[in-house]
Amino acid sequence: MGEQRIQALTRKILLKISPPGNGDIVGDQERIQSALTPDFGTVRFSPRLLKKVYPLCREANWEITLTLLKNGRAWELVELESGDQRDAHFGLAVDLGSTSVAMKMVDLNTGKVLGEESILNHQIQYGDDILSRIFYAKNKPDHLIAVQEATLGTFNALLSRLETATGISAEKSCIMVVSGNTTMIHFLLGIDPWPIFEYPFAPVFNHTGYLDARDLGLNTSGYLYCMPSVANYLGGDTVSGLLVAGLHEKDELGLFIDIGTNGEMVLGNKHFLVAGAGAAGPALEGGISKNGMKATAGAVDSVIISENELRLTTIGGHRPRGICGSGIVDLIAQMLLSGWIDFSGRFNPEKSSRIVIRDGEYGVLYASREESGNGQELLFTQSDMSQFIDTKAAASTMVAYLLERLGVEPIDVDRLYVSGAFGTYINLESAITIGLYPDLPRERFVSLGNSSLQGAYVLLTDDQKMEEVTRLQERIEYLEFGAATDFISRMYAARFLPHTDFDLYPTVKAALRKQGRFR
Repeated sequence: MGEQRIQALTRKILLKISPPGNGDIVGDQERIQSALTPDFGTVRFSPRLLKKVYPLCREANWEITLTLLKNGRAWELVELESGDQRDAHFGLAVDLGSTSVAMKMVDLNTGKVLGEESILNHQIQYGDDILSRIFYAKNKPDHLIAVQEATLGTFNALLSRLETATGISAEKSCIMVVSGNTTMIHFLLGIDPWPIFEYPFAPVFNHTGYLDARDLGLNTSGYLYCMPSVANYLGGDTVSGLLVAGLHEKDELGLFIDIGTNGEMVLGNKHFLVAGAGAAGPALEGGISKNGMKATAGAVDSVIISENELRLTTIGGHRPRGICGSGIVDLIAQMLLSGWIDFSGRFNPEKSSRIVIRDGEYGVLYASREESGNGQELLFTQSDMSQFIDTKAAASTMVAYLLERLGVEPIDVDRLYVSGAFGTYINLESAITIGLYPDLPRERFVSLGNSSLQGAYVLLTDDQKMEEVTRLQERIEYLEFGAATDFISRMYAARFLPHTDFDLYPTVKAALRKQGRFR
């Protein structure tokens, strides 16, 4: 038995057409069009493909494979090939992140993932964070072109890697679905994203429609489709995440959270969807500490303090070179439970010899020069702690504000979907201990992994989802967190670990009581 065929965004069909002859002088395009009309109606030919008709059809003895795409109500011709090429039907799903970009090559006959690659976004050379890149490109067309070319260069590097890994030419891919935040999609198309960050915060566009990949400078054929954005901070990556989580299809109340440099969240079910988003900061990706690092080899990714002794693990089992987001969350949670820090995050130096003073401030020495992999002291300082707590406070306040606006208590949330790399690798208990997530029964949490990439794959391999994507984009009601007059005072309350209101965190209170830290 062969593998089951799917209904992807593109269709590949074989046509065997009667050639022109004596008295039959119908044009080549019309001849193809006539064969397509019964099933597809009028199909649009681009000038590029019209040029390809001759001599291809005659050389193929009028046995040709056509790749078609439904664009709205009409069908468009994406590619024209000689002979039967139906088995070679490939597409690409892409997560365009501000830090890294991931790409999958997919067999669009079966849905099988043939290869997956990810690399750092080449845009980083113009700024570590999105805002730096936006200021770099603002009102400077040559700088904007440079950022766009860096983005396209990232895509083409991934295409080259996939080509090497799979042995399939990138030119054979006829459709690419890209999922990313609103700013990233503006940069991809070479459009200045400044309006996103200037009142009234309206993007230049939310929908791209289908675009010709070659016109953009991508080393692949066919079309490109970007997941639509909802608002300035709520992009196509969130729409992708909802497609995977399926909040909009269920009776139960769901909360979707993706916390990275930005925090995006959606609350709702099949009856309503309300969303909010805002800047969270680089802390959750290890980007605040002098010794902070991405989740790569040698990064501290988990910490336990037992009987006042600190033990850690690193990615790849190497000697530590720094600490990533999941390691930071563990470290803070463990220090809180063990009394190394108080509820405001201040260090208690009498609790451990690992709490030291360097350059006039306290910090925890989680790896000495002898213990580290680079011969340097690895510290998490009071300044690092303060920045992290600010980020944690922003994220948890966004969740609390969204729930309160809808008159919902945290316990009313039936399912909490956590998306993104940070949400995938973080220790759930540690995240709840420091107040990053609500204190809900643990079985209610669902880790989605990279739902931005997964959502792009879902749409790529199921053309019925296009209608769903459009409905999602239209249905979501967007709350502007910046318009909340008491947002800053709420954030201050959330700057404590886990929160100033301990009743919101009963399991954390119980754990602290067990450690003798709470009466």
